[in-house]
Amino acid sequence: MDTSQTRTGADQTSELVSLYGFVPNLFRMQSEVPRVVEAEIQLLNTASGSQQALSRAQKEGLIAAVAAVRHNEYCERLYRDVLTASDEKQRCLLSFCLKLAAHAPWFSRADVEDLIQCGFDEAAVLEAIAATATGQMLCTLVNGLQPDCDYGTVVPSTKLSLPPVPSSWEQIPGPYLKTRAEPSPGFHPWQRLQDEFGFVPNLFRAQMILPDLVKAEVQLLEGILFAEESLTRVQKEIIVLMISATNLNTYGVAVHGQVIGALGIPPEECDRILEGPNDSNLSPAEKALLQQIRKLALPYGRSRKKFEWEELQREGFTRQQIIEAVATAALANFLNTLQFGIGAVPEFPPRRIFSPKDLYLSLEQFRPTSNAPVVEDPDAVLVVRVQNGDVDTFEELIRKHTPRVFRTLASMIGNPEDARDLTQDVFLRAYENIRSFQGRSKFSTWMLSIAINTGTEFMRRRKPVEPLENEDDSESFRPRQVQSWSENPEQLYSAAERSQLVREGVLRLPEKYRTALILRDINQLSSEEAAAALDISLQALKARVLRARLMLRERLAPYFTQDPREDTSA
Repeated sequence: MDTSQTRTGADQTSELVSLYGFVPNLFRMQSEVPRVVEAEIQLLNTASGSQQALSRAQKEGLIAAVAAVRHNEYCERLYRDVLTASDEKQRCLLSFCLKLAAHAPWFSRADVEDLIQCGFDEAAVLEAIAATATGQMLCTLVNGLQPDCDYGTVVPSTKLSLPPVPSSWEQIPGPYLKTRAEPSPGFHPWQRLQDEFGFVPNLFRAQMILPDLVKAEVQLLEGILFAEESLTRVQKEIIVLMISATNLNTYGVAVHGQVIGALGIPPEECDRILEGPNDSNLSPAEKALLQQIRKLALPYGRSRKKFEWEELQREGFTRQQIIEAVATAALANFLNTLQFGIGAVPEFPPRRIFSPKDLYLSLEQFRPTSNAPVVEDPDAVLVVRVQNGDVDTFEELIRKHTPRVFRTLASMIGNPEDARDLTQDVFLRAYENIRSFQGRSKFSTWMLSIAINTGTEFMRRRKPVEPLENEDDSESFRPRQVQSWSENPEQLYSAAERSQLVREGVLRLPEKYRTALILRDINQLSSEEAAAALDISLQALKARVLRARLMLRERLAPYFTQDPREDTSA
């Protein structure tokens, strides 16, 4: 046996006994990754044990409060004494912690200023944030590792009054702490961050008023993220990215998206991972891992499904790999909570900016959006009823959306009879899959996406209409017929003839341009709705519509342009 490992194990036992009076099963279960346990102990000693601006009892009371908010019985037993609001100052501290733990995306500069107004300095504020983040980390470890209870004593769950959900989302730029400090010469953690990230993230710069805390946090990164043993660095960075996205943490997505790019993952693949693991080019096993890891993200007061070890073992992951994955998720929750509390700003423009709309997505699927204004879905209540088994309500949705679905299909395939049959297929598919509808777009947009897929499959089964341009040539299309159309085309063709010419022209467009044009110009969807229905970016949608209009104009130019040689004065 390696004697150095034996001494490390003995030291860890001594440290844990000092912290808890015994060695909790939570840490025994991680004995296969001693470097991870060592890093966790160092953080616990710094973030919750040492006494500086806040006492040890205050910080452990905040960790206990986080456990109570998350209904985590194991952590409640480890930290039995929840901080009580014995006076106004303690009440402010507890309220600060509870909001950060339960409503982190709403956290703002005003919350930090309120705590300072209660008599705490910025060092105490930072310690309170770190203690709250540590509580989130421990609860994540428990939810993932699922350790047996250490002893039989049942500790009654503490009932806490959560602060109300704020009515607005304040996007006030950080950082929220005004005090700035520079590291001493030769500060090792600074160089370590520079080596691993290529820069020193603002998240750590903003905490330099407590250099020992920064040192412990970098040790946590070294023990979990930077080391490559069972999981690769890329795999762990992707876990942090996924957790950050699920937590609606723009900063985490920006930083770790940049790091993943530096490690060789293209930005497009990074975007696909953010949209959902199943959309990415990851292996089936890695997709399964991310689906399970997503369950460990911060719940914001809501419960999620249980993390399933057995599922990952069936995918071929070893016990040590699963432990590392859970520890990485716990690290991500720790870092995200720190950032929400400190308000550290990204070092570069983020590829994803989260908005209030993201707060109301499914508990299982969180999808980042742009800074676009929130649009209420008028069908949301009806959809929930159907998902709960109300079949009659689905008939109401059918009546409401049949005209638009039919128009879309008829425009795509050019045959009303086939469109009627396919409309029925669309609603059958919608009903079969409505439980998977996650509210990431309006229900009407989701219906149109099903209609588009159904129509596309139908057209590919039958003999295709000859396209205006070959698909391969469409990217290099350049309009040639650019002369003005006749001001009075009705003098050349009847209304019926014009409609038929336009219909045929649309049907001859390449598929991806035809569908974009139908949604925007025939169905009159907004650009945002059409892009969502096609699952493409707004910029790509606009480019397709423009190219489709130019192609259609090119096709119809011979019918609607005035021959310059004709004498129009006659």
